[in-house]
Amino acid sequence: MAIVVGILAGYASIGFRGLIGLIQNISLNGKIKFDMISMLDHGYGWGIIFLPAIGISISAILVHYFAKEAKGHGVPEVIDAVLTRGGVLRSRVIAVKTLASSMTIALGGSAGREGPIVQIGSAMGSVLGQFFKLKPKILKILVGCGAAAAIAASFNTPVGGVIFAIEVIVLEFKTRSFVPLVIAAVMATVISRVHIGNDPAFDLRGFNYVLTSPVELIFYVGLGIICGFTGVFFTKIIYGLEDFFDYVKVHFIAKAALGGLLVGVLGYFYPEVFGVGYDSLEKILRSEAPINRMLSLVGVKMLAVGITLAAGGSGGVFSPSLFIGAMVGGSYGYLINKIFPGYSEFFGAYALVAMAALFAASCRATFTAIVILFEMTLDYELILPLMLVCVIADQVATVLSRDSIYSLKLKRKGVTYRSDLGINILAVTKARDIMTETKKIIFATPKMSVKNCYQQLLKTGHPIFPVLDEAQILLGFITSADIHREMHDTHPDTEIIEVMQTALHTVYPNNSILDVLKLADTSIEGSHFFVIESKQVRRLHGIISGRDVARIASADE
Repeated sequence: MAIVVGILAGYASIGFRGLIGLIQNISLNGKIKFDMISMLDHGYGWGIIFLPAIGISISAILVHYFAKEAKGHGVPEVIDAVLTRGGVLRSRVIAVKTLASSMTIALGGSAGREGPIVQIGSAMGSVLGQFFKLKPKILKILVGCGAAAAIAASFNTPVGGVIFAIEVIVLEFKTRSFVPLVIAAVMATVISRVHIGNDPAFDLRGFNYVLTSPVELIFYVGLGIICGFTGVFFTKIIYGLEDFFDYVKVHFIAKAALGGLLVGVLGYFYPEVFGVGYDSLEKILRSEAPINRMLSLVGVKMLAVGITLAAGGSGGVFSPSLFIGAMVGGSYGYLINKIFPGYSEFFGAYALVAMAALFAASCRATFTAIVILFEMTLDYELILPLMLVCVIADQVATVLSRDSIYSLKLKRKGVTYRSDLGINILAVTKARDIMTETKKIIFATPKMSVKNCYQQLLKTGHPIFPVLDEAQILLGFITSADIHREMHDTHPDTEIIEVMQTALHTVYPNNSILDVLKLADTSIEGSHFFVIESKQVRRLHGIISGRDVARIASADE
């Protein structure tokens, strides 16, 4: 199955690039060609401002009517499926994400193609697993295989693809997942190399950057700190603009068109922000770009990406983070080279390192950033500053904000995500995810007699009964031991409200199971926990038993 997913994702990556190229050629040149072209010399004049509006509007329509999960980055939606739905992604996501992202990117929307292809590849793995009715823990691995294969084929980075899937999607480093991830990445890379070639993503032949002297590492430390701050700021821009567009109460198509026009205006003055933006990085990495242009593009690209995604466009943040990082690093390196010419490399070296560091700071996938940048350039000379800058940027960003550009989107949806390998599944599973819902629970009413409750006990064998009023407000509970005792010690017609216990230890739907277990030592309810709406509203949502918790814990084995 990993072989099949790798082949499918490899061809999906090629097809996705080809579709973007086809739309670009038809819209800009009126030709039927599949090669991706640059929008830097579009020749459209001021008319170029309308293209992003068309692309983002079409994307918004496709997403709104056919698959809402196809909006935005792509990667957070895959993580959400793994954490909350057992790896289930709908098959329609493949078509909708492909079309929506192609229209967004090809017509000038400022977004990356790697996020969408990760979601497309992951959906292919999920659909295959669902077809064979695989268990969730195996289905999640196939989702990871799709992600690994997609990254591997997109960048020609098989090792980076595997590390990305481990660090971001699967969140485990075990043989059961590592082997299929490698197989899928290898197959996808072979497919990509056969049809596209084996050249690195950025051709830096003739520009062999080196570490001039150990002293230069001091300058790279400063770059890491700047990238950490910039990564957090980029994340805040993305979600700040999303909140702003959500606040604007107009029809979603009008919102998409307005956002597209704004991107078009930015692109008219700074065409480098159109599309993926890789074609604009060549001069930066070759140390040939003016510093004023690089500095300007840092802010303009952030705005263009944020508006594109907030307005309804579909695309990733992987490529934009590399683009912004190159502009930050290039500007910083330019100044360092002017001030300390004998102790620093050309500014293209700083741009190269900052590309990975900005991704590490915004996405908190630091190992992935280091490996992918190395594979994209095949330049080992800068491995020391690359590693140093990435980890510094990651730690600075972590101090400034606990959330990455991925986890913040999940947090806003109420999903807990922590990107540490070997994560405790009990820390990310919510009470609402495993509870038995109220509608499936046999409960007692306050006026019910002990005798009637005893009859329910004989029928069901339940060890505990919550006591609810007509509005399903939790008043208390009574255990099977309480019922047996009352049947023998008092009159059987005694009302439950007179003998029930008070439910003092309750939890809420968004509490993690780890939070629930902290109550176990002090809870008089024993191994059962009542999930109520809130502290103010004690409406019962469900019950969690010790067996429920054990089932979740064993699912991670």
